Amino acid sequence: MHRKSASTRRPWLLAMAILLIAIGLAGIIWQVGRAPERRAHGERKERCTGRDYARATEVQAHPHTSTAAPGWDSERVVSGNDEWEPFVAADPSSHYVYQMTTRFNSKISGIYIRRSADGGATWEPAHDVGPISKWQADPQVQVAANGTVFAVWLDGPTWTSRLTKSYDHGATWTPSIAVAPSLRWTDHPWLVVSPDGQDVYIGLNHDDSFFVTSHDGGATFSEPYRTSYVPAHWWDHNGGAIAPDGSIYFVVINFFLDYRGPSEINVISSHDRGATWQAQVVARSQPPPGCVGIEGCEYGFLSSTAGLAIDRDGTILVAYHGSDESKSPQQLWVVTSRDGVHWTPRQQISQPNTDASNGFPAAANGPAAGDFRVVWQGNKNGDAHGWNTYYRRTTDGGVSWGEIELLSDRTTGAPYKNPAGFLFPYGDYLGLSVDGDGNNHVIWGEGASYDGPGGSWYTRGGTH
Repeated sequence: MHRKSASTRRPWLLAMAILLIAIGLAGIIWQVGRAPERRAHGERKERCTGRDYARATEVQAHPHTSTAAPGWDSERVVSGNDEWEPFVAADPSSHYVYQMTTRFNSKISGIYIRRSADGGATWEPAHDVGPISKWQADPQVQVAANGTVFAVWLDGPTWTSRLTKSYDHGATWTPSIAVAPSLRWTDHPWLVVSPDGQDVYIGLNHDDSFFVTSHDGGATFSEPYRTSYVPAHWWDHNGGAIAPDGSIYFVVINFFLDYRGPSEINVISSHDRGATWQAQVVARSQPPPGCVGIEGCEYGFLSSTAGLAIDRDGTILVAYHGSDESKSPQQLWVVTSRDGVHWTPRQQISQPNTDASNGFPAAANGPAAGDFRVVWQGNKNGDAHGWNTYYRRTTDGGVSWGEIELLSDRTTGAPYKNPAGFLFPYGDYLGLSVDGDGNNHVIWGEGASYDGPGGSWYTRGGTH
């Protein structure tokens, strides 16, 4: 679906025919009430079906104690709307926490944001983050040390990435700007912000990997910097962080276009504030298993994703899921590095069940050196309809890990809940953020299938 302008030397009749065809296709899309679901390849966006489980979903306004994980709240759904691929960010300098999610109705999808002023105990009503022309997806939110909130998302109809900011804890927002107007038909921007809020780095793909940078707090951005040149592949940004010395690191997956070859987990870094970038392969995986029998789920959905975090001493941790055998269930692994060049052997931190699938990790650092937290989703016993969300923590830089903790503790509350967990992950991204007191804030999607309906679920805690 890459759009290319016709040559001015071509006959005007051909140009007119192309224009009429384009108008006709646009009309068809508008009539069925759907945004473009994907490019010629890459991730297909969830469909706007118009379905939800609002009447059958129990929305809790106040937290309750988890029955499965000591020190955690029981999970709570954000709303009864059809929402997927949420994200969360905690303000390191206050008790404000922010959630963003993609909300669907029968015709469009929009990015909605809401805030909590009491550390995630209670939440204000959600509102749209910007005007919705056709559809929106793939939200990201980060908070600088001074409390400035940055939000990025993918905006239709041409798949461009836009950014907005708030200087008053999310009460009001600046008009959004396109961060890479020359790059259309991109996918899932990934946002990293420096502690002072002046340096903003966004990774995004246009099949190849690109980065844009800002050194004036997101007012203006550089031209896109391309970091990959591999034919018949596409690159997916999954996470990023800034090291104490100012170096920037992103974890980016390199896929075959059809997902049927091995994937590579890359760390792409810059040591000159985004002027130049270098890529390094830190792990590999064989092709993923399929998801036969799951409505709307196409091959490739369970392929490798990753998370990245950096502690206060500069140690880098990458968490990813992968397998050594083609189309086998994937396990969750971690690797670490003290210099971004030399990496430890991989270590498995998911359940030791080779029949269980694991995926969609997020990683964050705690306040102390060596303190890393990882969350992910998996089906512990290989049950295709028994998925859950898990958490694990290390306080010694990954040498040893605490017990796996179950965050998705409820077996009721929505039609896709069951005694084994929930039917299927709703989207292939989730969010983890650690606040100034060391508390975890986690958000993820649960649904009836890839096409849903589903909802965004949240919990907090885990400081023991």
